Amino acid sequence: MWKYLGHWRRAILIVLGSLGLLAFGSAMGVSVAEENDAFCATCHLNPERTYVERARSVSQAYDLASEGELSADDVWQTGRDAARDLASAHRAAALNCVACHRGDNGPTDRATALALGARNTLLYLTGQFDPDHRGVARRDLVEASCLRCHVDQPRLGGVAAGEENPVLIQVFDNHFHAYLFDPVYAGMTSVSCLDCHPSHLEVPPIIPYFIDEERVVVPACVQCHIDVQKGPTDL
Repeated sequence: MWKYLGHWRRAILIVLGSLGLLAFGSAMGVSVAEENDAFCATCHLNPERTYVERARSVSQAYDLASEGELSADDVWQTGRDAARDLASAHRAAALNCVACHRGDNGPTDRATALALGARNTLLYLTGQFDPDHRGVARRDLVEASCLRCHVDQPRLGGVAAGEENPVLIQVFDNHFHAYLFDPVYAGMTSVSCLDCHPSHLEVPPIIPYFIDEERVVVPACVQCHIDVQKGPTDL
């Protein structure tokens, strides 16, 4: 009896080990494939395909500018000027879709993003995926990506070594950021990065940072003032 149990135990361990290797290999394969925006767009239909096309336009403008006799700053500016939303503007910095959808790139966020991708794949293959969906499934992952480059590692966000991070400057004109990073107020308000900086809202590039003050930022300000019970609510 013990002999047979030992035999089955070895077989079970082999099967589990094989499944583990298959899962690990699949995760690694997907991690490589998702670096290509076109791969994401094979399942993510609308509006993501529109977003991918916007990013592709920026890449093309950037490539054409790179072939000319322009400075690095001018090449970057040319790519950014071709952008139609905040996400495609980031393409000028060589950031692809997954760069903003996998969180802080740590093991926990990567595992969460892969699990979310597996779920979406299952929904797609079983015909349950909503092709006209709106919004983002995990805001926390996107915002963790924002914080990684613009707060935790500001050099990735374009802040030169030794310079003050403009996101964290403690002045009135920047009080909204200061409060969001204040442990007291951060726990009181529902407003966060994406409420003022929606990634895919189409805004003319002439508007700095693709911020739509009237339609997006002011309502977020009012909501934050309501949440913290401080500041005007009749903006």
